Amino acid sequence: MTRQELDATLAKLELNVPEAERNDIANAVWLIEEMTALVRKPRLVTDESAHIVLFPKD
Repeated sequence: MTRQELDATLAKLELNVPEAERNDIANAVWLIEEMTALVRKPRLVTDESAHIVLFPKD
């Protein structure tokens, strides 16, 4: 996202963000995009340890 795109998005959302914070956001956009890509990455349910069910052996 370019600075112009950020300014347009903030204007569309009617958010009043100070200039210094806009620069910080613009510089961090690539981090947010990388995190978003990781969250949207398809994974198997078994990849998450909280979803693994182990039954006790009798």
